Amino acid sequence: MNIFVSYTTRDRIIDRQLLESASEVLSAYGNFYIDLLHNESLDKQAHVGHMLSQSNVLLLIESCSIKESGWVQWELREAERLGIPVLYVPAMSNQEEIIKNIKFKLDSELEKLTRRSSFGHSKLRRLA
Repeated sequence: MNIFVSYTTRDRIIDRQLLESASEVLSAYGNFYIDLLHNESLDKQAHVGHMLSQSNVLLLIESCSIKESGWVQWELREAERLGIPVLYVPAMSNQEEIIKNIKFKLDSELEKLTRRSSFGHSKLRRLA
């Protein structure tokens, strides 16, 4: 699974430390992209667009200021245009809770994908 993480650092709860902690959790689920940690491109905007287009899911860390962030709003519109599902993770005042919520959302999404996949395989086996 390729995961694009969308967030804004306008709210103090979301900082480099949180994003680094999130990256430890995310690494268990596949490839992931966090702009603050991974974008060393000269054309940062184009790189963000490319990484989003390669994603299977957008994980939105939903803090109070996401509506004020032009970047987050663009990422959400682009995900919708590309048909990329969005997982909403509420950003509480406690970073540990945010990390737990990220893991919970990804576990739920992975379970859905696994169920869909095994349903498809069992359906194919019955047809054969």
